[in-house]
Parts: sequence; C-alpha cells; structure tokens
Amino acid sequence: MAIMEIINSLLMIFIMIIPGIVFRKKGLIDTSQSKGISAIVVNLTWPCLVIDAMQIEFSQEIFKGSIYIFLIVLLVFAIAFAISLVIIKIMDISREQGGIFVFMLMFANTGFIGIPVINALYGKEAVFYASIIEMVNDIMLFTVGVLLIQFSARAKTKINLKEFLTPGLIGVIVGYVMFLCSFQLPGFLGKSISIIGAATTPLTMFIIGLQLGELKLKELLGSRFVYIATFAKLLLIPFIGLFIMHYILADTSLLAKVLIISFAMPVAACTAIFSQQYDADVAFATKGVLLSTLLSIATIPIFAIILR
Repeated sequence: MAIMEIINSLLMIFIMIIPGIVFRKKGLIDTSQSKGISAIVVNLTWPCLVIDAMQIEFSQEIFKGSIYIFLIVLLVFAIAFAISLVIIKIMDISREQGGIFVFMLMFANTGFIGIPVINALYGKEAVFYASIIEMVNDIMLFTVGVLLIQFSARAKTKINLKEFLTPGLIGVIVGYVMFLCSFQLPGFLGKSISIIGAATTPLTMFIIGLQLGELKLKELLGSRFVYIATFAKLLLIPFIGLFIMHYILADTSLLAKVLIISFAMPVAACTAIFSQQYDADVAFATKGVLLSTLLSIATIPIFAIILR
C-alpha cells in the first residue's frame, strides 16, 4: 500500500472524531447519551463486525495463524509486563498508580480502534486476525487486567466470570466456531450482520470524539508518569513487536502486519472504566487513555508506513 493510501485511510477514520468533539462541546450530547451510544457499539455493532469478519472458508493456514497469534500476543504481554515493572521501580511509582501503569502498557485498544483501523488498512482477512488478537486480549483483560486494577485500588483481588463473557468475546467465540465448522450464515442474515458491523467504525470514532470533547488540554499536563506510559505504549511496545516479527522471526506477512499495528494502538478505553468500577485512580487512567488516543493519530501512521 502506498504511503498516501495509508495516510488517507487513517485520516478517513480519525476525521470521524471531529463531529463527536463538536457535539460534546456544543452540549448536543450529554454523558448518559454517550454511554448509550457506547452500549450500542459494545453489545451490537462490534460483535457483528467480528462475526462478519470470520465468515471465511476454513483453512489450515489461517487456523495455524490463529494459534501463532495467540503465542505472539502472550509473549509481548509478558515483555510489556516486565518493562512496566522496571519503570515502576526506577521511577518509584506508587501502588495506586503502579497497577494502572502496568495495565496501560499491556492492554491496547485493539477492539474499538484497532479493528476499524486494520479493516481500513488491510481488509476483511486482516480483521479475522485482529479479532483473534482481541479474543486473547479479552481473556487477559478480564483476568490479569482486573487483578492489576484491583491491586491499585487496594481491593480484594478476585475475578468475576460473569463480566468475563462480554458480547465482544461471545462474538469472537461464535464467529470462530462458525469458521472451524465452515458454516456460512444465510444471505439475508449475513448481509444484515455485515451492515450492522460496518457501523462500528463511525460510531467508535464518534464516541472517542465525545470523550475528547470533555477534555481540557491542561488536564493532560502535570503527570510525567502519563507521558512515560504513553511513550512506552505508542512507540516502545510496537517497536518491540516489530523487532520480534521482522528480525527474530523474519515474518513480513499480513498476519505480522496486523500484530504490529495492533501493538501500536493506544491505551485500552476500559482502563478508565475498570478504574472507576474498583475505585482506583480514575484521573490517572483517563489521562492515559485520552492522551495516548490523541497522540496515536500521529504514531499509528508511522508503523503503517514502515510496514508498507
């Protein structure tokens, strides 16, 4: 893909943020309405996008690719975890922010932003791989991720299995089972799911715009730990992924590109949601999500161009 095509594809997605900012600044949509739109994406359009992406014919190559993805993602998670612990020790970050800091480096927005961006850059087959990455991410998110936030909040550490089975994860499981069974949805149903899933990108970008519309620039300033987390998440972690895929495994396939772009995504939006749920440092978490999302508009194209 040519450089201008990459830039145009990303600009096409991120320009959708602007209406959300305008609507929030003008007071046309309030917080409760924003949550309603988020609920539509989480519970309907996102699962449909994933199921539609997995409506492809079964092949051993793609099946082996999904196992390969699982192992690579776990490896990068382990590296991110180790790096974050070193930074916490050197910078003497408190427990209240330490667990959240680790969470930020490990978990990226591979769903809301990652899948739409990868779909625009590489197409439907790439979304299948991105969905597998999201499945691994969800498994780790609702186990290790929850424990990290609970640790920061000094809460009793436990895992809620009901929260683990999210609509997004269920969509991945349903889609993957249909892929394994080579089951294709009937024409009318498949097209309906495809149309609903296509709404994920504009709605997601609109929601991010609403979040940015609530932000005052000075609120992002003042915490060096947020800057460090953002730098590590947007540049260090994806460069490590790039090094592993290109220079250790010598893999330049579509699958490798999807993995690297996924690692380049900003901090997962649920960082702030989980922090609020368990009474952790919500302000620190929110700053990390918003700053990394804002700066990812500049950093994602860097990796897209490198991988062209």
